[in-house]
This record gives sequence, structure tokens and C-alpha cells, in this order.
Amino acid sequence: QILVWMGVGALLIFVGVALFAARLVRPLAAALGAPAARIGGAAGRLARDNARRNPQRTASTAAALMIGLALVTLVATLAAGITSTFRGAVDDVFTSDYAITAQNNFSPIPTDAAEAAAKASGVEAIASTRTGEASVFGKTEFVTASEPSSGEVITLDWVNGSQAVFRELGANGAFVDDGYAEDHDLSVGSPITVIVPSGDRLQLTVKGIFDPPAGGSPFGAVTFSSGAFDRVYDSPRNLYTFIQMRGDDSDANTKALENSLGTEFPNAKVQTRDEFVDNQIAALNQVLNILYVLLALSVIVSLFGIVNTLVLTVFERTRELGMLRAIGMTRRQVRRMIRHESVITALIGGTLGIILGVVLGALLIARVDFIEFSLPTSQIITFAILTVIVGIIAAIFPARRAAKLNPLEALQYE
Repeated sequence: QILVWMGVGALLIFVGVALFAARLVRPLAAALGAPAARIGGAAGRLARDNARRNPQRTASTAAALMIGLALVTLVATLAAGITSTFRGAVDDVFTSDYAITAQNNFSPIPTDAAEAAAKASGVEAIASTRTGEASVFGKTEFVTASEPSSGEVITLDWVNGSQAVFRELGANGAFVDDGYAEDHDLSVGSPITVIVPSGDRLQLTVKGIFDPPAGGSPFGAVTFSSGAFDRVYDSPRNLYTFIQMRGDDSDANTKALENSLGTEFPNAKVQTRDEFVDNQIAALNQVLNILYVLLALSVIVSLFGIVNTLVLTVFERTRELGMLRAIGMTRRQVRRMIRHESVITALIGGTLGIILGVVLGALLIARVDFIEFSLPTSQIITFAILTVIVGIIAAIFPARRAAKLNPLEALQYE
């Protein structure tokens, strides 16, 4: 319901900005047209004045580009927030050198793979996280299991407890995150009943509560010892295996781990910390690329809107253009004037769109606990450059048409 109301609010913001944009055209055209006035000389100054001449028309022309870029920037802001938050979570939790996961990054792999990796030369500490479904408090949850050595390769921010909790879980110990503890009124010493798919019940006691980073952690709703997990789950499998190596990550250590897995575990792959992060967000990047392509269509539509408006203004200003040619303006200067006017119009739409997209992204992220705001600086620079390119492309046909006008015929045009 919150997302629905936020969607309605975003739509109203778009409408409001579009209606108010006409009041912003003059100051924006003055500021964004300043470089054109300096670089383009008289043609640049005329282009800036033409953009300010009819604020309502300029705002309407820039509106489509504004909406398209606002959506693109919104997606980029959300992506930057998710990516930076996840990287921060990995830096906070993943204090080891390597991780072993499935080739697709999320499927469980046999526990034998971790046992084989443990035999590689240079391994100082290794621990795995198992995962499975279970019923907890009457609801199906993903639960996880950790090993006693997990504290050597994973670091948690403990609200109650310490890294020693990993070694103290035993047969009936468990730990949860502070959000889950708050939702179910749990504290250290509270009992938890976990019912596994086979029907077996685990009577657990909370021994620790941790505060997960905003980007999440490798642990599920309830985490208990791998020994207890293996007793009640058939064919237990690891979701992640974390490894601390002597000499940190290096080509030699990577090779040693890969050789230990050999050909017996084709679905397992060895990753450094950076590779682990990149692979985990690879699926997100694929989805974002699809969204970028779809949203790019709206930018293309706005390009035709700018072309159409410029063509109309060329017809409306036929006598004016004829007069300018008669007093000495060259064809090249006419093309330059139309081109600068197109770029200024595109920049007005781009500026409003980028600002609006960042604001909407920040408002959405503020309502989502697991994402932290991060400004997509490189993407914003790219969008600004693309805005200028859109303006230049949109001006090609109208500028050529204006330059081909016969001054004498243009002066007689009614």
C-alpha cells in the first residue's frame, strides 16, 4: 500500500513539475545558455533568447525528455543505492579472502566441496553457511546453519553476544538478527521451536542477537549449528563457504583452491571478495540494462518532440530568419543558432529530469530500510552528455531547413 501511494505521489510530482516548468524556463535558459552565448557569438545569444521567448512552448517541448530522464535517473539512483549498500555489507561481514558458491551464485552446493577446499595449501580458516526451509512461529522461513569457525571468516555487529557465539551454539543454541528478535519479542535465553520439512522439531535457545548491515547478511531468520542442521536435514548443502588464506588473495592461492575442487565439483566456483560482490549483483545489472533500454525509448520519443517543435518554430520565424540573412547572418550561423536552441531546450528538460529523478530516488530509498542513498555520479554525467547529444541530433533537420531558406522569399512569407 505504501508503494501504491508513493506511485501516486510520484505521478502528482511529475504533473506539478510539468505545470511549474514554464516558470523555470527563463532562469534555466539564461544559465544553461550562457556557454552558447559565449561560444556561439551572436548566434548563441539569439538561440538563448529564442528559448526564453516562449517559456510555455519550451517547457512543453522539454517535458517529454524531462520525464524520460527522470525515470532513468530514478532507476540509476536505486541501482547505485542497492549496489553500494551491498558492497558495504560485504565489507562489514565478509572479512575473509575467498568465497565458494555455485556457478549461478545462489544455488546450494554439496558440503563435500568445502571439505575438499579445506585441504588446499594455505587455508587458515574455513566455514560454511547451510540453508534450508523450516517452520518458525507458524511461518515458513529460510533458516541457516553456521560452523564453530565462522567467527574467523565472518564478523557480525552483535547487539547481545559476541563472535564467541559461533563456537557456543552447540546442539540447541541459535542466534537471530535484531529485527526478527523485535518482531517476535525475543531476547537472549528465549526459546525457539524450529520444525523442519521431515517433521523433526528443534528446541533452540537464543544465545545471540546481531544487527545486520543495511545490505543484509548471509544468515536467515534463525541460525543454529551445522551439527544440529545435519542431524535433521537430508543431504545438507552449503549456500556459501568463506575461506581465509595465508597471504590473502593471490593467483597462487586462487589456483590452489581451484585445484582442490578439481573436476569433482563442476558447479562450485572460487571467488575473491570483489568477484563475489560483482557476481552477486550481476543479476541486478541485467535487469537494470533491460530497464535502461526500455526507458531509452521514451528519450527517443522526446527527440522527435524537439524536432517537431523546432520545425514549427522555423516556419513561424520564416520572415525573421529572412531578415537575419538579409542583414548578414550566414547559413552556418543560422544552423548554429537552431542547434544551440535545441541543445538549450534539451538541457532544460535534462536538468529538470535528472534533479527530479534523484529526488524521487532519495524519497523512495528513505522508505526502504535495506537500501542506503548513493548518488550515481558517473551515470548523471553520462545522462548530461547524452542530453547534449540528443539536442544536437534533434537540430539536424530543422537547422538544415532554416539554412536553406531564400532570404528574399522568406521576407515575403506571410
